[in-house]
Amino acid sequence: MSRPESGPRGALGTLSAVLLSLGLATPASAQLAASERGGPIRLQVGDQSLTVSLSRDTVRGGGFALRRTATSLKGQLRGGDVDLRWRTGPIVGRVGVEDSRLELSRMASEPGLRVDGELANWPTSLVLSPVGISGDVGGCSYSMTVAGGRYTGWRTCQPDADGEPTSVSLSLPETIHVLGDTEQAALLSLLLSAQGLPPAPAREATDSGRTLEGPGLDEAPRR
Repeated sequence: MSRPESGPRGALGTLSAVLLSLGLATPASAQLAASERGGPIRLQVGDQSLTVSLSRDTVRGGGFALRRTATSLKGQLRGGDVDLRWRTGPIVGRVGVEDSRLELSRMASEPGLRVDGELANWPTSLVLSPVGISGDVGGCSYSMTVAGGRYTGWRTCQPDADGEPTSVSLSLPETIHVLGDTEQAALLSLLLSAQGLPPAPAREATDSGRTLEGPGLDEAPRR
């Protein structure tokens, strides 16, 4: 039987294991960038914000009320049912009343994951990596890069996918790395979907051509 390694190298390995168990260290296989040691997940889209907290067996806040296990996320998301499951294969189940099936694959040339399939019946093709998040998920499209440990960039959502993009930022705590790759992908897919943070309602126009934020373009100046 081999003896445990001693000296500085052995002590460093023991310390790393302890920090990882506490969520204070990043495993070598981490697929996501983190900006904070602890705290919640924070998503900001324009003037809207979403804060979600992780515990040992729950995901709560901002309309999320999910139970976590090693192979599932189940509960409620903004009043709709969530039942996503996985073992050694894809993520399958339902979000609201719609079917979901997501396949994971590792990036070939750099750290990161691809998530492909359907979430809540929306086509999904998303890349999650330590340097950026991009692609489509749950009715929304993203283009984000990492700056200062945060993901920042732009988002568009259906039905206005061809409209002006909205600024977006995402901050992840280091505790996200305690989750396995599949749970990270499932949670981030829900978070970034239109169900996670619905798009802001479009501005309404009145009969006179005015909007809620000012006069219509066709209104003649007053004398």
